[in-house]
Amino acid sequence: MVKRNTKINYNLDLIKNRSLELVISRIEKLLNERDDFCQCEVCVIDLIAYVLNNITPLYTTSLLDPFENKKIETINEEIERAIKEGIKRIKEHPHHIDD
Repeated sequence: MVKRNTKINYNLDLIKNRSLELVISRIEKLLNERDDFCQCEVCVIDLIAYVLNNITPLYTTSLLDPFENKKIETINEEIERAIKEGIKRIKEHPHHIDD
């Protein structure tokens, strides 16, 4: 059996998840617009995780990478649908502890 060197010698910080950036931006806007969703850390992080698990990831290697407008538009539509469903689920089953 050949042992492989599992240490990666590349700058992985150059890989960006553009979907994560879009989700965070949209949820920040949503939290400023609405007051009917719990804004505790647990609920907001749950919502971000829910949305990210239900949309297409879009990884890039540079902020200068060209983005296809159609791909961004499609991801934004996925984000909106996932946010609506995520809010509904988290409101029904929040993980935070009420004081």
